[in-house]
This record gives sequence, C-alpha cells and structure tokens, in this order.
Amino acid sequence: MPSLKKILVYLAALAIAVYCIAPIYSLVIISLMDVRDVVAGNVIPVNANINAYLRILGYDVVGPYGPLRAYGAYEGLLRGLTNIMIVAPIVMVITILATVPASYALGRLRVRGKTFLILALLASRSLPPVSVALPYFFLFSQIGLRTSLLGIIIVHLTITIPIITWVLTGFFSALPRDLERAARIDGCSRSGAFLRVVLPMAAPGIAASAVIAFLFSWNDFFFSWLISQGTPAATYNAQLSGFFNFQNEPAMFAAAVTLQVILAAIVAAVLQKYIVKLRIVDPGAVVIEQ
Repeated sequence: MPSLKKILVYLAALAIAVYCIAPIYSLVIISLMDVRDVVAGNVIPVNANINAYLRILGYDVVGPYGPLRAYGAYEGLLRGLTNIMIVAPIVMVITILATVPASYALGRLRVRGKTFLILALLASRSLPPVSVALPYFFLFSQIGLRTSLLGIIIVHLTITIPIITWVLTGFFSALPRDLERAARIDGCSRSGAFLRVVLPMAAPGIAASAVIAFLFSWNDFFFSWLISQGTPAATYNAQLSGFFNFQNEPAMFAAAVTLQVILAAIVAAVLQKYIVKLRIVDPGAVVIEQ
C-alpha cells in the first residue's frame, strides 16, 4: 500500500498536469468542432473536421449548413506567420551571439562590478511591460521603426538578452573548471580554451537558451502588437487580435492559435533533453583566475 504522502504527491502532480493541459486540450478540440458541436457544448467533437484550419489558410469549405467562406483576413494572417518566422530566428541568433561571450565573462572571470552588472540585467526586466509601452511607441514612431520588422526585433532583443545572459551566466559558472585549466597549462589562450573546451561543454545550455529566446519571440503578443499592428509588419500574434471581432467563429480562432502552438510544441519536444540540462545556479560562484 502506498503511503498517504505518496498518494498526495501523485494527486498534486495529476492536478498540475490537468491544469496545464486543459487549455491546450480545449483549443485543439474546439478547433476540430463545427457549429453543432459548439452549440451542444460537447467536450469531444462528434462531427470532427479540419474545416477551421482550411478556412484560416484561405480555402472555402462546405459545412453542415452549407458553404463556408475562408477567413476574410487570411492573407494578413499568413503574412503575419511569415513575419514571425523571420523575426524569431533572427532574435534567437543575435541573442546567443551577444549573450554567450558576456555570460562566459560574468560566470568564469573576475569582472569588477560583476554583481552590479547582474543585478542591472535583472532590474532591466523588473519593470512591467506596459510601463515602457508608450516610450517604445513614441520613440519608434519618430525614428520610423514602428512599422518594420527591425523594430520588433530590437524590442524583443531588449528582453531576451538580459534574461538569457543571466541564465547562461549561472550555467557557465557551474561548468567544471579542470579541463579549462588543463587547456591553459597546455598552451591554449583564453579564447582558445573558450572555443575548444568551454563551448562544447556549454552546448546543452546554449541550445536550451536558444530555444527560450526563440519561443519568447515567437509567442510575444504585447510588443509585437504595439509596434506592428495595422501595418504589413504585423506578426502572427498581432493578427490574432482580429479574431476578437468573430466571437461566433470560435473554431477558427482556436485553429489559428493551435497552429501557432504546434511549432512551439515540436521545438520543445525535440530539444527537451537539452532544456532539462539547463541548471540555473548562483552566478557568483568561484571563477577561474586570470
């Protein structure tokens, strides 16, 4: 017989799993429903179909009560999908290129004022996003970046670079130091030991951080909407706000959101083994002597 403590742990884990999975389950199920299922309030679609997905992609379909036209703004939705498929990889690459050397220096070298720098990075992200919305909006409007993908990329980088730098700083500081010391003794320069020894060891953390940066950019709604809404640069998330005018079409909205979730789920599933290896520890660990 399992103990009461173990039973409570299992029940808590089950409750958390249901809490996390229920919204995704609802999205997927609603996206496969037609009008009859929605009206009946079915938990499982009796008349499952992919008409909602076809309509958001620009195809006319035949429903239970006759022909159904494609989503009127499908061109903007597909353009938004293209935009975010451009923005998110660029944000990911620039974030990793900027944060890896910075995190190595903060995590493994004696840097004057390191504690202050790390606290400044965290403080830059302590402000609620809405508090910087107006400054970004007016500044980018004046310099011509409000209607461009470049503006979205810059805003996303102001968020991903501080967070990923902090995460990778802890990861670099936790890596074994013996191999790097041995490489230095054998004649490697600091940069040589970094490239040949430290980077291969840090590959799991870097890969996981790249995924985090990508998914943040991919999932961001607020800043993407602020910078690009109503322009050709509007991203997929910003275009989703147009569905708020179609409350009688829940299946199409659910299909559009599910389509966005699919890529994130695939990336997370493929790289899960790297994500679980990402150890967030105290960045103030012992450093290697110069």
